[in-house]
This record gives sequence, C-alpha cells and structure tokens, in this order.
Amino acid sequence: MRRHRTAWLMAAPSVVLLAGVFVGAMLTLLEYSFHQYLPDGTDIAGTTVTWQTFLTGGYHWGIVGETVLLGLITTVVAAVVGYPTAYALHRIRRPAWRYAGLFIIFAPLLTSVVSRTYGWELMLGDSGVLNSVLGVAGLGPVEVLYERTAVVIALVHILLPFMVFPIIQSLGQLDPAFGEAAGDLGAGSFRRFVKVTLPLTWPGLLGGAQLVFALSISSFATPSLLGGGRVNVLATDIYDNVNNVDWPLAAVSSYALLALAVVALGVFGWLQRRTARAEQGGVTAAGAAPAGARGWGVWLAIVYAYVLLPLVIIMINSFSSVSYGTWPPPSLSAKWYANLFEQEGLGAATLLSLEVAIMATILALVIGTAVAVSLVRHRMPGSGLLQSFVLSPTVVPKVAFGFAGFIYLHRLGLFGGTIGLIVTHTVIVLPFVVIVVTAALMRADSTLDSAAKDLGAAPLRAFRLATLPQIRPALIAAALFAFVVSFDEVDMTVFLLSPDQNTLPVWMFVYMQKFQDPTLAALSTLLIVAALAIAAIVAVLLARSGVFSSLTNSPAPAPAESVEKAKEGSSV
Repeated sequence: MRRHRTAWLMAAPSVVLLAGVFVGAMLTLLEYSFHQYLPDGTDIAGTTVTWQTFLTGGYHWGIVGETVLLGLITTVVAAVVGYPTAYALHRIRRPAWRYAGLFIIFAPLLTSVVSRTYGWELMLGDSGVLNSVLGVAGLGPVEVLYERTAVVIALVHILLPFMVFPIIQSLGQLDPAFGEAAGDLGAGSFRRFVKVTLPLTWPGLLGGAQLVFALSISSFATPSLLGGGRVNVLATDIYDNVNNVDWPLAAVSSYALLALAVVALGVFGWLQRRTARAEQGGVTAAGAAPAGARGWGVWLAIVYAYVLLPLVIIMINSFSSVSYGTWPPPSLSAKWYANLFEQEGLGAATLLSLEVAIMATILALVIGTAVAVSLVRHRMPGSGLLQSFVLSPTVVPKVAFGFAGFIYLHRLGLFGGTIGLIVTHTVIVLPFVVIVVTAALMRADSTLDSAAKDLGAAPLRAFRLATLPQIRPALIAAALFAFVVSFDEVDMTVFLLSPDQNTLPVWMFVYMQKFQDPTLAALSTLLIVAALAIAAIVAVLLARSGVFSSLTNSPAPAPAESVEKAKEGSSV
C-alpha cells in the first residue's frame, strides 16, 4: 500500500499539470463551441447553432475532405518512400553506417519546421531550383508552389522519420527462420518479401502510417506557407476563424480536427489488432542479422538527397547577393547575416524562445522522470490509465490545443505572460520525456537499486547512485529533444502570443509571410547548424542509453561504474 502511495505521489505533479492545463483548456474549448457570435458582437451561450452551421455547410465539409485527402496522400507517399528506406537501413551490416543513415533521416526533424518549409519554397518556386533544372534540360517550368503537391512534398520530408522508425523496429524483430523456410521451399527474394517480410512487418508499417496521418492532418505551418491560401485544411481554418474573431466556429473546427484524429487512432488501432496474431507468430527477441545492403545504395542516396537538399539550398541561398529567390545565386554575399542584427524584435523573440524552452524542459524532465519511475518501478493499480493520460497530449492536434490554451489563459488572466507559455509548452513536451525515460528505465538493471535499499540506502540515494548513472544519457537526450521541440514550436504558440510578443519560430513564420529575401535563409542556416549538432548529441546519447538497441538487436550494456557506486551508496 505504501509502495502504491509513493508511486502516485511521484505521478501527482504530472497529473495536476495535465488536469489543470490540458484538460481545463480542452473543456473550455468545448464550452466555447456552444456559443454563437452575432454580427453586432453579441455572444450567445448555450446554443448549438455554430455546430449546425458547421455540420450543414458544404464549405466546411469541403475543408474536412481536403484535410483527410492531404493526410491520406501524405501517408501513402511516406509509406512508399519510408518502407524501402527502412528495409535498406536494416540490411546495413555495420552499425556505424546504420546509425549514420538514421542520423541523416532523423536530423532534419530537429531543424526548424519554418526553415524546412522555406527550403521547399526555394526549391519549388517559379525561379527555384526545380524550374532552373528543368530550364537547363530544355523543359518548360512547372507550377508546384502554392498547390497541394508542394504541401505533400514538404510534409513527407518532415514526417519521414515517423514512418521509418516503426518499420525498421519491426524489421529488427523478424524471426529469420521464416524467410529461411520460404527459401528452402523454393520462394525467390520477391516472393519471400511479399509472403513473409511484408505481412510480419505490418504492425510497424501501420504504426508509422498512424503517426504520419495524425501529424499531417493537424499540420498548420506547412499548409499555410506553401498552400498560399489554396490548400484549406482544418488547421488553417481554425487560424482564419480566430483572426476573424469567430471563436465559436474556431472551437467547432478544433473539435472536428480532434474527432478526425481520434477516428484515425481507432481505425489504425483496429488494423493493428488484426495483425497482432501475425506479429506474435513471426517475431523474435533476437531478430535476424543484417544481410547486407548491396543494391540499395542508389535508393539510399536518392532519399538522403531528398532529405538534405532543402537544407543545403537554404545554406547556399543565405549567401546570395540579391534580395529575391532565384537559382543559382548570381553572386555571393554575407550581407544577409549582417542584416539579422537590424531586424526589429528578433533578439527579444530569441530570448523568449530560450526562456520558455529551458523552463519547459526543466519542468518536463523533473516531473516526467518521476512519473516514468512510477510507471516502470512500481506495479500500481491504474498504471495503464495513468500512462494513457500522460501521453494524451500527443493525440490532440497542437493547433486545437493552442486555440484552447488561448481561451483558457484569457480566463485565468495568464494570456500574454511567460507563465502561460511555459506551462503549455511543458504539456506538449512532457510525453516525449516520459517515452524516452521509460524506455531507458525498462532496460536499466533494477536489482542494483533494490540491493542498495536492502543494505540501508534511502530510496532517493539508491536511485541516484544505482539507477541514475544508467539512464543519464537518456535523460540528457530527453532534455535536448524536449528543448528542441519547445524551441521550434509554431502550430500551438502562434495562438498564445500577445501582439507585443514573439517567439523565434513565430517571428520566422510571420517574416516568411511578409518577405522573401535571404535574411530568413541566413537565420535558418544558423539554426540548422545548431540543430544538427544537437541531433548528433541526441543520437549518440540515445545509442549509449540503449533506446536504439531494438534497431541493432544488441543489448544495452550496464555501466560498470554504476555497480560500484550503488555498492558504495548501499554501505553508507
């Protein structure tokens, strides 16, 4: 009983934060959906008129259809690109090369979403790289920018890691005996893939598809910047309704987007349950040894180019001598880097982003580690519900939560202040911390902690000396990841800022809407270099902590020094 009480006390800060901020904001949003704003400014509460307007209007159903279509196309394209990529990476024999490939796929995820979107604008614009190459080849220009195609290309680029990782994890758990048996019966490579490999990796493919679909239908910055007003999805519709001061309609659109996400979660969950039997019958803890990636080099080179080219184009364009996006740059100049120092509000936006990201990271790391320990080390009743509740912010689209937070913070009198930004950012980064730390704790040797307690060490001291050294790399990686997610946040934060406030990503978002000069390329280059350095650190730390061990099928080593420290702590 005391053990359970301790576990719930450790989980209490996370529960209080989510109940007070996340649940409170979403309930406030639900209440607002039953309001109606009249043209004369009258606010009528307790009415379903706004819901009726949304559900009976063809315009709004068209937006819902465009949202679903965009999500489906993005998911299919990501699967077509992601599965062969995961398969090729899985076949690489040398872990160092496999990690390098994963780093290339994963690194752009840590760069600014506005920067990546800006890179695709440079690639797909009328005078961009694509049309320049077509012109050299003697082909006519194509109009891709401000169309659905441009949005899909950019979203696949942004979301590809979410497709690759679940698939490569499933591939790493395949039982090699199945493929060998099929080969002994005369099946060729293609037939073995269709009859054995693909069915047994459906869970990973479905998991990736679920993530990509959910994230693509809730994306705001990319459709807004690359859609040019022609790609109207629910996320941009919410933003437009807020700007038009129709908060009830924005609330209804937010819940429509949430409903889509929940329905998608249910559909993918049903599909995953149907494939569970095949997964259980064809996977093994050991997995198959990589067979070699011969013949996949060209494919990986193409994917690597697709992932890295927009970032390279940004860096080159940052040294352009002209103020408009043309390719190639007529000459080189560093004036746009100097121009950064003349931008009004850029310094304040950067400082605010740093302040919010640092505070949100610290809070999420402290309370997230506590709840992770309660979930892994304490077998308490309701742990499944607790875990689902802690991870629930990942289900709600950030645009919907951002607008909900906008209304909720107004009611609490916290709108326009730093505290409101910090607590809302903590809510969205908390699940990432819990996921990473939970994975590390599950691989950590808990017997050291128990031995220290048996020898008289206090629980906190036993944890600090026995468990903490084992999960320290994961804690650092979780902190870095949480910091980057918070620092780069746009979709939610754009609703939470007062007119005299700006975070760096929102400043970039607004600048990209107003101007097209390479000042943004110069700023993006600096952020890309910093983000890639952080990505390298995160990759190394996650590998050392054993979080990526399922990708290489190797056990995480228990650090010898933690054993000695645990013994020392136990004898004190």
